[in-house]
Amino acid sequence: MTKTKENSTKQTILKTAGKLFSQRGYFGISMQDIADELDITKAALYYHFTSKEALTQELMKGTIAELKFDLKNSCQAGTLPSDKIFNLTKTFLDFKIKHPELSLLVSLGFTSDEKEPMVQFVQDLRIELTRFIRQLIGGIDFTRRITYKGMFFITSSLLGLVLSPFQNKDNTDIAQDFTRLLLTGTGESRKGKTSA
Repeated sequence: MTKTKENSTKQTILKTAGKLFSQRGYFGISMQDIADELDITKAALYYHFTSKEALTQELMKGTIAELKFDLKNSCQAGTLPSDKIFNLTKTFLDFKIKHPELSLLVSLGFTSDEKEPMVQFVQDLRIELTRFIRQLIGGIDFTRRITYKGMFFITSSLLGLVLSPFQNKDNTDIAQDFTRLLLTGTGESRKGKTSA
């Protein structure tokens, strides 16, 4: 198999897995499910990825790298703080349509089994992405142009509707922490823990 064909096959596998994960969740999909969807053998799937974890990590690393690139470009296109927030939100919305696997950032973050390696991996990606967004908008004084209440509404909408395919009872706390991180640069929650 040539390198180009192998890369194309890997991209097809990643895209298919991302779609399946968004529909049934990470724990609801097996390697056999992915192979069946692609109409290939499980052995052929294992030729490209040694495990579901390896496949998911490559998928999410690539997705986050592409999202960060798009977010950086969209933020640079705005002048006013409100322009930047609008551009960031629009980029998230557009990106979520093209990359349904983005929902793993939230769906895997709210599981009781925090010792599961993929849960920790996704939590780390979420923190990385939040810090990246904060860095993008770092020097801007949002408090002059937009109120905390307005920012909270935007961020809760962004987190609740863009990143998550479902509403979670903890979205309010996460949105408050995310808003605080955007406005102040610190992610300290009411419990005194750093959060993303």
